[in-house]
Amino acid sequence: MRSPRALPFVAVAVVALFLPSARQAQAQGSSNFVAVKGMDERLRLDVGGFFQKFTTTIRVDSATYGRGTEISLEDDLGIDSNQSNFRADGYWRFGRHGRLEFSYTGWNRGAERTIDGDFTIGDTTYHAGASLDSRLRVSAFELYYGYSFWNTPEFELGLQLGLSALINEVSFEGTGTISGGGSSSAGSFTSENRSLTVPIPAIGAHFRYTLLPGFLFSARVRGVGATIDNVEASSFQWRAALDYYPWKNVGFGAAYDYMDISVEKQSDPSVGLDYEYSGPMAYLSLVF
Repeated sequence: MRSPRALPFVAVAVVALFLPSARQAQAQGSSNFVAVKGMDERLRLDVGGFFQKFTTTIRVDSATYGRGTEISLEDDLGIDSNQSNFRADGYWRFGRHGRLEFSYTGWNRGAERTIDGDFTIGDTTYHAGASLDSRLRVSAFELYYGYSFWNTPEFELGLQLGLSALINEVSFEGTGTISGGGSSSAGSFTSENRSLTVPIPAIGAHFRYTLLPGFLFSARVRGVGATIDNVEASSFQWRAALDYYPWKNVGFGAAYDYMDISVEKQSDPSVGLDYEYSGPMAYLSLVF
């Protein structure tokens, strides 16, 4: 009968026997990915520019005067609909199936215009002829867990579940004929400021196909609607990308990204914000 004291040594011997085989199988699997896919990554980071076109509508209600005017920032207030911004995204894989995706982008848009109509924003009405300086600052963060049901060197397909968080800061400063609080005056100055943080949970799917070693086509789609802490939000997003890796750890990519977001803050007063942005991206891709 084998002594119980010998069992730990037997276990160590078994592990030592099979560990090199496991490492060899893992290395062979990675080599197969590199040969067919052109690279094999655990961590990927894409850094580049996002050339966006915006369509934005905002409404700021008043507890005193009721529903505010729905205003197009581009058409009514003269904010440029096109802007280039920094964007960074990527993912970290833990195994062949699970991965954690992350991204950040942000923008700061503004303009000053002499308005040709009456706009009620919060407790203030800016009358035609007033000069209105408007600004919208947004930081957008995304964090998603993805699970690939299929992940081979040639093909990958999976689902995603996660959260997009948008931090919005909007401000209006006007000079001219302005009314509010039961009075009206010419040449006066007033301002309205609102901050709105919007968490938007979403589900989605991701796809990747290896065209040639080093040439990869990928796509993803996300969307959902939810109400969290008196904020009703919905979103729909899709993205298609083509990546080229001339080297094992460095590549280049181009993509087209589309996002449509609708937000309604159900408070007193409420705020409505709808914006759609889309455009091409170009980025440097680092993989490890």
